[in-house]
Amino acid sequence: MVAALIRTAGRRTRPPEDAYQQVLSAATDAFRAKAAQRRDRTWLVWAAAAGVAALAIALTQQWIPGATGPVPVATVARVIGTVESGTDGGWSPMTEPGGTLATGATLRTLAGGSAALVLEGGASLRLAAATEILLDGPRRLSLHSGTLYLDNGASPGKGHQIATPAGTVRDVGTQFELRVADSVLRLRVREGRVEIDRADQMLSGSAGEQLEIDALGGVTRSGISATDTAWQWAETIGPAPDIDGQPATVLLAWVARETGRQLRYESAAVEARAATVILHGNIHGLAPLAALEVMLATTDLEHALIGDTMEIRARTEQ
Repeated sequence: MVAALIRTAGRRTRPPEDAYQQVLSAATDAFRAKAAQRRDRTWLVWAAAAGVAALAIALTQQWIPGATGPVPVATVARVIGTVESGTDGGWSPMTEPGGTLATGATLRTLAGGSAALVLEGGASLRLAAATEILLDGPRRLSLHSGTLYLDNGASPGKGHQIATPAGTVRDVGTQFELRVADSVLRLRVREGRVEIDRADQMLSGSAGEQLEIDALGGVTRSGISATDTAWQWAETIGPAPDIDGQPATVLLAWVARETGRQLRYESAAVEARAATVILHGNIHGLAPLAALEVMLATTDLEHALIGDTMEIRARTEQ
């Protein structure tokens, strides 16, 4: 029906050419004006958005710590066996001491490997074999698996935080060992005090204590001596001081601390003598007691281990 009506009406009369051009020109001008207004509004929106983004970036760089990049938090002091550092492409071997590690660095030791780091502030961190850690900050790290030993005697009063699957560990000027394996957290305290902050409880371990926390939160306590052989792995990897040209007292103090013993002199005269004996050579790569044997052999001093005490005596003539 509609088609029949259109055919009946016939073609419309074509408008005059000048009228057609006038209408077309007006419509074109109107379209261009509308499009220009739209572009102006879009530009203003994008300009405002860019300004907000620039302000946000400026504020972020000004106020958020760490915006300037990773911060150095540790130095590699010693490496034994296979030790690897995490990279974007996987793991790369670490064979030489002296390297610097920054926040976000990941480190792992493989079977038979171990490493010693000097943390910000001077604390000594040591990793046993099959251990993986993440350095979160100057005094923060995460223990993913394995065993570590921390000696914070160089910076007492400034503790470290160690995140583990079983809770966060905080030390108070101490020497301790921490192990994560098979959903069990084991803490051994050699000196000072260590706190473990769990979701539902706060635990504390003091010198001579060992704590084991199982997957269900059960806690088992036992004792461990500061001179127990369990500490020997940490003594072995510990970096030795430079003793060339130093008095014997420097070596004696280091050995006593590394082996968990009290240092005692046979007499005031022997203590005075130890302060005047100057040592020569180096003890790098030697365990503390082995270094003591080697260096005292060239002096008129000797030592005796009596329980948890290391006594220094005048060498007797034989």
